[in-house]
Amino acid sequence: MTAGILMCGLVAVASVFSFAIRANATNRQMAVGTTLLYDKVEAFRSASLEDPIWLSANGAEHFVVDGQRYSREWVIESGVGKTVTVIVYSEHTALTRRRSELIRATTIVSPTF
Repeated sequence: MTAGILMCGLVAVASVFSFAIRANATNRQMAVGTTLLYDKVEAFRSASLEDPIWLSANGAEHFVVDGQRYSREWVIESGVGKTVTVIVYSEHTALTRRRSELIRATTIVSPTF
């Protein structure tokens, strides 16, 4: 009887540790993803509309941070202002084994307000 209660307690503790490890990995990915997104959006915001950064309508870059692969993609739509959407993905994580979108942001860059 006591062994059964002890075993149930140990299983509960093990599941809490498993959850904590997954949450920590997810939080780390989001922190890296947010940084990659912010850096690219700021590069677009600080560039003049004649800058070569605007020449490609679509783009992608790949990174490895702490052994984890990430990709950052963007799409530029022209108009009166330019609409830029930046998306950061984690690539084939050990937990999910697939590409997962971490974060996405869209901004409008215009020559006039």
